[in-house]
Amino acid sequence: MLITRIRVIIPERYRADVINELHVNHPGIVRMKGLARMHVWWPNLDTDIEITVRNCTACQNTQSAPPAATANPWIWAVKTLATCTYRLCGPFIPERNVFIVVDAQKWIDVIRMSSTTSEKTINALRCLFSSHGIPIEIVSDNGPQFTSSEFETFLKRNGVKHILSAPYHPSSNGETERAVRTFKQAMKTVKNESGTLSEKLCRFLLGYRTTPHSTTKCTPAELFVGRRLRTRLDALKPNINERMQRQRSKTKPCRDIAKGEPVLVRDYRDNNKWKQGVIVHKLGPVTYQVQVGDLVWKRHIDQIREFVPQENKDIPNILENTNSDIDAELIIVPTCISNRDTENSENNNESERTKITENKTVENANDTIITRRSERVRKAPERLIENI
Repeated sequence: MLITRIRVIIPERYRADVINELHVNHPGIVRMKGLARMHVWWPNLDTDIEITVRNCTACQNTQSAPPAATANPWIWAVKTLATCTYRLCGPFIPERNVFIVVDAQKWIDVIRMSSTTSEKTINALRCLFSSHGIPIEIVSDNGPQFTSSEFETFLKRNGVKHILSAPYHPSSNGETERAVRTFKQAMKTVKNESGTLSEKLCRFLLGYRTTPHSTTKCTPAELFVGRRLRTRLDALKPNINERMQRQRSKTKPCRDIAKGEPVLVRDYRDNNKWKQGVIVHKLGPVTYQVQVGDLVWKRHIDQIREFVPQENKDIPNILENTNSDIDAELIIVPTCISNRDTENSENNNESERTKITENKTVENANDTIITRRSERVRKAPERLIENI
């Protein structure tokens, strides 16, 4: 199965800053390339990493010669903390010793100790076991703190198998020896940099645990913890989760209808599109059960309307606006210009108004007054013909 990673293409003006971030702990060419392939890309990336490491004085001064012989292969353990190797390294600094623990899955723990007695070593292991659990077996050298009866009793009570490496043969415990070498080289490289010893130690552990190992091709954190640890390089990648949260926050919240509230629901059976019902149950964010008569319908919120029942449903009386309606519907009949008497014209106008008023309203069976509009009378005007 091919696993692809999302990498960010860095513009040319930011490449130097990203190279410096990859080179914070002076991990070397191989580990810098592995770390860069997890996060970034640009043309000739590997060449820029090689040039950066070769031009680094601290890396060149602490670079060691290749091993003379092939290292002893370590037994691979599927379970976390199934096999651990222990090594006391010190005094690394004046009056300070370092206890290094390496898991078979390349996870490293570094414990600073003021004393290397069996009691102090057992206390350090108790703290380690409380964080990661009790291992199945451990491998250590033949130091007096590891061969004491007190230490053996502690391991037997916890059901841990103890394996000792061959005397005066460090390569038998090559896993821990390689971890000690990596730790010493990193500490010597950052010796002249700013920060306390604790800060440098934490930066080394975070960088080591989040960089792909050359053997497993995975980070120690992925194998040991089961997930990738977040670093500052992850800030270069777009955060899809935050983008989706921002997009969802822009959407309008859906309206909510309470249980027992009267509503109008969409009816697809006949021409009467909306039927009155009552909300029975809310099935989901936008789905409801509605009681319509003897039936229970399932409807989406888009198929439901709010309904406010009215107590007085009487039809309003339209006689209140009768005068205004009559005034608006008066028919103007054009009259001809003649030499008729004024009295005749007034009598004609009164008869026309009486006719319109009589035909204006008619009572129906339900005593409801219905207005009727009269048709407009159109006729040709009378013209005076002069005798020639």
